[in-house]
Amino acid sequence: MNKEFISAKEYAAKYDLHPRTVQKWCAEGRIKGAYKFGASWAVPDKAPKPNDRRWKNGDWVGYRKRNIKTKQNKTD
Repeated sequence: MNKEFISAKEYAAKYDLHPRTVQKWCAEGRIKGAYKFGASWAVPDKAPKPNDRRWKNGDWVGYRKRNIKTKQNKTD
Protein backbone atom coordinates (compact mmCIF):
# COMPACT_ATOMS: atom_id res chain seq x y z
CA MET A 1 0.00 0.00 0.00
CA ASN A 2 1.16 3.52 -0.75
CA LYS A 3 2.67 5.48 2.17
CA GLU A 4 0.19 8.32 1.59
CA PHE A 5 -2.72 6.04 2.48
CA ILE A 6 -3.36 3.77 5.45
CA SER A 7 -6.00 1.14 6.11
CA ALA A 8 -9.14 1.81 8.13
CA LYS A 9 -7.72 -0.40 10.88
CA GLU A 10 -4.52 1.67 11.09
CA TYR A 11 -6.54 4.91 11.09
CA ALA A 12 -8.69 3.54 13.92
CA ALA A 13 -5.61 2.66 15.97
CA LYS A 14 -4.16 6.13 15.34
CA TYR A 15 -7.22 7.88 16.81
CA ASP A 16 -8.26 5.16 19.31
CA LEU A 17 -11.47 4.28 17.46
CA HIS A 18 -13.19 1.06 16.49
CA PRO A 19 -12.41 0.00 12.89
CA ARG A 20 -16.12 -0.31 12.09
CA THR A 21 -16.61 3.35 13.04
CA VAL A 22 -13.94 4.37 10.56
CA GLN A 23 -15.51 2.22 7.84
CA LYS A 24 -18.89 3.83 8.51
CA TRP A 25 -17.39 7.35 8.39
CA CYS A 26 -15.71 6.52 5.08
CA ALA A 27 -18.98 5.25 3.62
CA GLU A 28 -20.78 8.41 4.79
CA GLY A 29 -18.08 10.61 3.25
CA ARG A 30 -17.01 12.13 6.56
CA ILE A 31 -13.33 11.32 5.94
CA LYS A 32 -12.25 13.31 2.90
CA GLY A 33 -10.11 11.52 0.34
CA ALA A 34 -10.95 7.99 1.50
CA TYR A 35 -11.76 5.50 -1.21
CA LYS A 36 -12.81 1.89 -1.30
CA PHE A 37 -10.94 -0.80 -3.17
CA GLY A 38 -12.48 -4.23 -2.96
CA ALA A 39 -13.72 -4.72 0.59
CA SER A 40 -11.18 -2.37 2.19
CA TRP A 41 -10.94 1.38 2.69
CA ALA A 42 -7.84 3.45 1.95
CA VAL A 43 -7.68 6.55 4.14
CA PRO A 44 -5.25 9.44 3.58
CA ASP A 45 -2.51 9.31 6.23
CA LYS A 46 -2.94 12.99 7.11
CA ALA A 47 -6.76 12.99 7.16
CA PRO A 48 -8.04 14.70 10.33
CA LYS A 49 -10.52 13.04 12.65
CA PRO A 50 -14.10 14.17 11.83
CA ASN A 51 -15.97 16.32 14.33
CA ASP A 52 -18.13 14.63 16.94
CA ARG A 53 -21.80 15.24 16.14
CA ARG A 54 -23.18 14.42 19.57
CA TRP A 55 -24.82 17.12 21.69
CA LYS A 56 -22.40 18.34 24.31
CA ASN A 57 -24.02 21.58 25.38
CA GLY A 58 -27.34 23.33 25.12
CA ASP A 59 -30.87 22.46 26.09
CA TRP A 60 -30.51 18.71 25.58
CA VAL A 61 -27.69 18.12 28.07
CA GLY A 62 -29.17 16.35 31.09
CA TYR A 63 -32.60 16.18 29.44
CA ARG A 64 -33.41 12.68 30.69
CA LYS A 65 -32.36 13.44 34.25
CA ARG A 66 -34.49 16.60 34.31
CA ASN A 67 -37.41 14.78 32.76
CA ILE A 68 -37.27 11.96 35.33
CA LYS A 69 -37.15 14.47 38.22
CA THR A 70 -40.18 16.36 36.94
CA LYS A 71 -42.16 13.12 36.51
CA GLN A 72 -41.27 12.07 40.07
CA ASN A 73 -42.38 15.44 41.46
CA LYS A 74 -45.73 15.20 39.63
CA THR A 75 -46.48 11.76 41.12
CA ASP A 76 -45.69 12.86 44.71
